[in-house]
Amino acid sequence: MARPREFDPEVALDKAMTLFWDLGYEEASLAELLSAMEITKGSFYKAFQDKHSIYLESLDHYNDKVISGTVAFLSDPENGSGAERILGLFGKVAEAIDHDGDRLGCFLCNALVDKAAAGGEAEAKLQAMVHRLENAFFKALLEDTGVSEPTARETARGILSAYFGLRVLGRAGLAKQMADDCIRQVEWLLKKAG
Repeated sequence: MARPREFDPEVALDKAMTLFWDLGYEEASLAELLSAMEITKGSFYKAFQDKHSIYLESLDHYNDKVISGTVAFLSDPENGSGAERILGLFGKVAEAIDHDGDRLGCFLCNALVDKAAAGGEAEAKLQAMVHRLENAFFKALLEDTGVSEPTARETARGILSAYFGLRVLGRAGLAKQMADDCIRQVEWLLKKAG
């Protein structure tokens, strides 16, 4: 008879994701993972196979937990027009940095720098998340009258770059000083597109 798991895999995965988010893939040692996840080496290997496998699961977890929430916010007409939703997202990020002192930034941004150039499954997952966000901005822009598809796509990519920039500045502790300017630039992009 198999012994029941002594840990919650979802909680352990969340803790692993946070460690990778903070340290990056290479810097997160197995010992640090086990400590952060509060599990034994045997339990780790039974549940997650190896460090690379849990990293890939962490990317999926972030996609499900954070990227999906962001896409849902940008897609929900109850949050205003497409432009209002985009500005609302930037406002939420700026507020989290200002009020909560959010220095984690964005796991996707960190992972893009950390692992995207390595190729393979991690790169594919990261690129898919980037395209999900780009498409959410694109669809929100298309809802506003007078925006052509080529203009919406181009503007979505500019807004995505500003979004990543704001998240990176948050991690660096600078976003509080620069958030208002970043939001003004997004407003300018939105006006130019319309």
